[in-house]
Amino acid sequence: MFMNRLLVLIFLAGMASAQTSASAFSTGSRVPPPPEVLPTASPATFPVGDDMKGLADLLPPPKGPATLIGGTILKIDKVRDAMTVRLFGGGSTRVLFDARTHVYRDGAAASLGDLQNGARVYVDTVLAGVDIFAQSIRVRTKDATGGSSGQVVSYDARAGALVLNDALAPRQLRLRILPSTAISREGRAVSANELQAGTLVSATFMPDGSGQPAARAISILAAPGNSFVFVGRVVHLDLHLGLVVVVDPRDQKYYEIRFDPSTIGINDSLREGATVEAVTRFDGGRYLASAIKVDSSPN
Repeated sequence: MFMNRLLVLIFLAGMASAQTSASAFSTGSRVPPPPEVLPTASPATFPVGDDMKGLADLLPPPKGPATLIGGTILKIDKVRDAMTVRLFGGGSTRVLFDARTHVYRDGAAASLGDLQNGARVYVDTVLAGVDIFAQSIRVRTKDATGGSSGQVVSYDARAGALVLNDALAPRQLRLRILPSTAISREGRAVSANELQAGTLVSATFMPDGSGQPAARAISILAAPGNSFVFVGRVVHLDLHLGLVVVVDPRDQKYYEIRFDPSTIGINDSLREGATVEAVTRFDGGRYLASAIKVDSSPN
C-alpha cells in the first residue's frame, strides 16, 4: 500500500514539473513583444562663445590707416603668433600676425614659415585694440637697388666711400658718394663733410656697374649732439631700465628714448597709452631725454 502511494506521489510531482517547464519556455506560438525602449535624450548642445572661434577672433578687429615700418626680425614666437622687430633708430616693437596676414618674399607670395630671425622686413601695420597687427609682411633678400636707413660708420671723402650700419639688415652697407649725390638735412642742402661717424641717415641708391651701389640722395636725420623733441603715444615703458618707446604721429615711426628716473620727475601719469612730449639729445647711439611731459588733456 505504501509503495502504491509513493508511486502516485512521484507521478504527480513529475507532471507538475512538466507543467512548470512548459509555462516557463513555451510561447504558445506567439512571439512576445520586445521590451519597451525609452527614447534617449538628444545630445546636449552648448552655445559657442566668442572665445571658441579661434585666435583671429580673440583680437579686436584691426582698424585705422596702415603704417609702414621696416626692421630686422629679432625673435619669432610662432606659439603666440608674434614677432619682435628691431626698428630704425634703435627701437623695437612687437607685432602680431595670423592667417589673415599676407607674406611676400622679394615680391612673390610666401608663407608665415618664411619668417626667420634676422630677416629684413617691411610691415604694413594697423592697430587691433592696443596691439600692433601685421596686414602684410614683405621679406626682402635682394637689395641691389633701393633704399636704406642706418648709422654712419665712416666716410672717406677722398675715396668717396660711405659705410653704414644698415638698420634693416645684420651687415654693413657700402655706398659710393658721387658729385651728383644730393645730401640734405631738414630739407636744406649740406656738405658731405657732415656725414660724421654716428650720424643717422636714410639713403637711396642704384647700381653703377662697379659692384658697389652709388648713393643718389642722402638725408641726415640726426647727428651726435643734435636736440630733438618727440611728441607721441607711449607704446612701451620700463621704469627700471629708464626706457620709453614713443610712436611719433608726424612720421609714424617708433623711437626708443632713454631717461634717468632719478633726475626726471616721473609720476603715475606716465604709462603706456599716454601722450608725451620728450625733449632729447642724440648722443650718437641713443636719444637721451632731459624732460618728459605727459599730456594731461582728456583727448
